[in-house]
Amino acid sequence: MEKEIKDKARSLIHDTRVMTLAVSDKDIPWSSPVYFVFHDNLFYFFSNENSRHISCVKGEKIVSASVFHDSDQMELIFGIQMSGRVKKISKNSVYLMVVRKYVTKFSFLKQIFGPGIVENKNFFLEKFKTHLFCFYPDIIFLSDNSKTTEQRLKINLNKIT
Repeated sequence: MEKEIKDKARSLIHDTRVMTLAVSDKDIPWSSPVYFVFHDNLFYFFSNENSRHISCVKGEKIVSASVFHDSDQMELIFGIQMSGRVKKISKNSVYLMVVRKYVTKFSFLKQIFGPGIVENKNFFLEKFKTHLFCFYPDIIFLSDNSKTTEQRLKINLNKIT
């Protein structure tokens, strides 16, 4: 993969704020945008355990997710489409690392709620009734409308990050 595409993909997964999760339950599809942070080739987000998109992933169902750069020009649409599984994160060391990255990426949280947000391991649960979840991608495709050929390539995140 050429350097320019790797740089665009790296920027996309680190700078884009919203990932869309697509789930299905009893043949009824549902999509949900979530703020995410990318860490160790995984996508982390906070969500309420009772939300529709979390209720639909119980039992390790396969779901899809996408992260795209928004553009007014069709040839500039660039993003990734993935399938994988969502799991709740309970390991403290991972939780603390991800919270630090999350609060850095979404700096408005620290501005509104103060620096204690990182120190209080129950902050997101107490304030927003949310838990930390992770999207584990199995299959990842890079979509790049600027290309005349190979607009959609199967990729390995290890080779980008």
